[in-house]
Amino acid sequence: MIDLELHCHTRYSPDSLVRLPDLIARAREVGLQKLAITDHSEIEGALLAHEMAPDLIIVGEEAMTDQGEILCYYLTELIPYGTPLQDAIDMVHAQGGICGPSHPLDPRRHGVGVDNLLNYASQFDFVEVFNARTRDRTKNEMTQQITENLKRPMICCSDAHTLQEVGISRTRFAEDATCAAEFLRELKRAQIVPHYSSPMTSAGSLLATIAHKVGWDKKK
Repeated sequence: MIDLELHCHTRYSPDSLVRLPDLIARAREVGLQKLAITDHSEIEGALLAHEMAPDLIIVGEEAMTDQGEILCYYLTELIPYGTPLQDAIDMVHAQGGICGPSHPLDPRRHGVGVDNLLNYASQFDFVEVFNARTRDRTKNEMTQQITENLKRPMICCSDAHTLQEVGISRTRFAEDATCAAEFLRELKRAQIVPHYSSPMTSAGSLLATIAHKVGWDKKK
């Protein structure tokens, strides 16, 4: 079985301090075979990490559209902040990537909402039905129920902003996937392995945000 972490952040996000070498080492330590780096409206860190560990890293982005956030994988070009949702989906597909909404029913965290989930269901390649940082568990449960009714592929993610969170929740494939087409093939028979993270992880994100704002963390 192949375990994937499909939603994690690095110091290239404004709310994380995780360094790329440490993230790669942690992913291997906890038995992940694939790790999608999905920084907020940024792919620089993911591209660098892919150069460091091409067997492990999927270049991704958590893109902020005008309707909320979507997870994007197998990117070569950035989806700019605030891009209209339909345009963002089209831009991802045009570069051979795939995408779907992150924590879609969590209004506290820029979910696309139920109307967009329903209206764009046929264009989303998957839906994040479990997010380990969603504190209102009914939002995950509702998302999974809607997605099952829509018969859309599901992913389960840690949304890791700290090293301790990496791999807490996983999506499990029967076989490896080395491209978007293989990913979608395996996703049809994937298993989700959900576990909630500690509420204290939010404190780590808050400290990281402060560190970025005051210039304590420098990427270069």
